[in-house]
Amino acid sequence: MNLVNRAATEADALMLAQMNQRLIEDEHSRNPMTIDELHKRMTGWLKDEWGAQLFVESDTIIGYALYQLRQADYYPNRQMVYIRQFYIERDFRNRGLGSRAFKLLVENCFSADCAITIDVLASNPDGYRFWSRVGFHPYCTTMNLQRQENRDAQTN
Repeated sequence: MNLVNRAATEADALMLAQMNQRLIEDEHSRNPMTIDELHKRMTGWLKDEWGAQLFVESDTIIGYALYQLRQADYYPNRQMVYIRQFYIERDFRNRGLGSRAFKLLVENCFSADCAITIDVLASNPDGYRFWSRVGFHPYCTTMNLQRQENRDAQTN
């Protein structure tokens, strides 16, 4: 089977939003956004400084990545990449396609000397295992305190 990547466009924003909603479910995120809100946000990102790649196998879109090129924190002459979202459709997982898609993304879209940063939610152990398998290592832990008034506001 032939896995390829192609740049996503604004015309793909609704499909990306739908995949993003499934990603939110899979990683057990607290993100309460609706499809309409996700679509609006994705459209804005695609108009702005974010890039998105679709992963296609045999004319079927199996996933996507959303990323932003940034200046490296400690090396002003180097670029870094922040991957905000990486998703492979559920029916295509556990076949090595995620690893192959990530390799395509890195080889086709990013310079060889750039650092790549991701966030993995603590509620997503499958994601943590995947990213560890493709070579990522923990660098820091972001912690969050949900205060009562914040929880109450989220339920209203």
